[in-house]
Amino acid sequence: MILIIDHQDSFTRNLEHLLSDFDKVIVKDRKKVSHNDINDACLIVLSPGPGKPNDYPETKDLFHYAIGKKPVLGVCLGFQLILQEEGGEIIRQDQVLHGVETEIEISPGTLTYKQIKGPLRVARYHSLQVSSSSLNAISKTLRITARDPIRNVPMSFEDSNRILFGLQYHPESFLTSSGKQIIQNIHHASMDRIGKTDRAS
Repeated sequence: MILIIDHQDSFTRNLEHLLSDFDKVIVKDRKKVSHNDINDACLIVLSPGPGKPNDYPETKDLFHYAIGKKPVLGVCLGFQLILQEEGGEIIRQDQVLHGVETEIEISPGTLTYKQIKGPLRVARYHSLQVSSSSLNAISKTLRITARDPIRNVPMSFEDSNRILFGLQYHPESFLTSSGKQIIQNIHHASMDRIGKTDRAS
């Protein structure tokens, strides 16, 4: 089961639809998610949402409970929240990008972009970004896997040790090429980790 921790965003249902191609999906408001919900899931998804990461202390608590126990994927707001909790600084970007399609450079040979060739066209809906200068404070196991080459803004990350993923862009949007393959790659990596954990226990 995939658990989406919902931040009351209009894109959550589109994300649910995309994820439902790979597993049963449960959507729950962040204030109603329990530790048991997290324990029962094979993948935790932190949804997009309005505002900034500091507006969601409940999600921060849930993230810290889940990390290391379950694979976690953050999308847009979720991406920013994870990087902030990992030591990054979230700042307002010079240009607001809402409903904008841009090209990003991806890192080949990563879990996220397996069998995907770059550059990649993606859908952007954000006014905040992670400060590139703050990335030195982030865990060394967390790898930036895509960037906006024009603005030098991180667009995705993964941590293969903790099975932690983040996408600043929206994979569920029709403006994003290979969105379904990206989610399939992340789901496959998550299931592989869950399988290894089960065999070890």
